[in-house]
Formats: sequence, C-alpha cells, structure tokens
Amino acid sequence: MKDWSQIAQAADPDEVRERILTGYRAGKPFTPYVPTIALPHPLGTVLDFGCGLGRNFPYLTTIADEVTGFDLPPMIERCRALADQPIALLTSDWDLLRARRFDLVVATLVLQHIDAAACEGYVRDAARIAPAMYLLSRVRSDDDVNVLDAILKTGAFEGGPCVAVEHDEGTHQLRVLGIRLVEEVRAASDGGHYEVLLRSTRFAR
Repeated sequence: MKDWSQIAQAADPDEVRERILTGYRAGKPFTPYVPTIALPHPLGTVLDFGCGLGRNFPYLTTIADEVTGFDLPPMIERCRALADQPIALLTSDWDLLRARRFDLVVATLVLQHIDAAACEGYVRDAARIAPAMYLLSRVRSDDDVNVLDAILKTGAFEGGPCVAVEHDEGTHQLRVLGIRLVEEVRAASDGGHYEVLLRSTRFAR
C-alpha cells in the first residue's frame, strides 16, 4: 500500500500508468479490460475499488447508472487531475463507502498488491456493501499469498467458475485460456491471471 502511495506521486504521469499497466510505455493502450464473464444486471451503482487513474471508468459508465472510484489519497488526487471520464464520486474515504450500498464492487488487478491483513478487512467490508464482486487478479499476491484462497477463507464470499485469462497483444483485451474450478485456483501456485464473480454470503438469495 505504501509503495502505491509513492507511485501515485511520481512526477511523470506516464510512470504511474506504466506501473498500473505494465507495457504501457511499450504501446499497450491505457484502456479498460472488458470482462469475459457475465456481470449482474441491471446495475445502478458500481464501486471501482482501487480505481487508479480511472482506467476502468469508460467501461463502467456504460454498464452502471452511477460509478464511484476508491483509492489511496495520492492516487485519487492524480485521478482527479488525469481521468478523462467523469463519474459520480472519487474518494479515498473508505469509512464513507463502507456505510453505503452498491450493486457491484469491481476489483481489477488490485487485490494482488494489498497485504493480507488489509485485504481481509476490505473483502469483509465489500461483502457487506454489495451482493457481488467482480475480481480480475493474478493468482499470487505480491506477498506470495493465493489471492482467491485468502478471499474465500474470510467466508464473506462464495466463488463461481474461474476463467484463466491473459493479455491479447492484438486486441489489447482479455484472451480466455480456459475455465478452472474454484478449488483448483485456490490451490494454485502459478503466476497466471483469472476472472471470477464472487457472491456475498451476507446477502439473502
């Protein structure tokens, strides 16, 4: 978390983009990945958790009536200055957001960078404020923790089928490599990426 605060304050905005999207300086467009899995609909309110510089905003504003972005204070400051897409709210105040309700939390390539203790707190809160969370993540975190296993161990979410994905150099979107069982991904030690729609166990079905 501390490292990302420092990254957000880099003098060159392109350095921030490169750290968010490795390969940006080599030509990868700073555009959102469109999920390959079906998301709940209709969507009134969506929370972009770890919104960075607003890379997801152009997509999220097409599927939801209202989009809120959350990140660390320095990143929110940079996002206000650099994001092209206007959204309902940009904030670093997690206490404010954990008192609200959303239809979906989107966590794109962010939980893999958060230490286990902080991640557990965010996950438990996310399950209280939204019935579902879309997760795009590397299998292993920066601290070599299995991200999906850590999430499911909280008991706050249940996982569906996991889609193994990679960056497609031609389309700059997600390329599906295959479907993996939840338990398979929870036990994995590889460095691949996957998508999964997590359902909160705290919301009545």
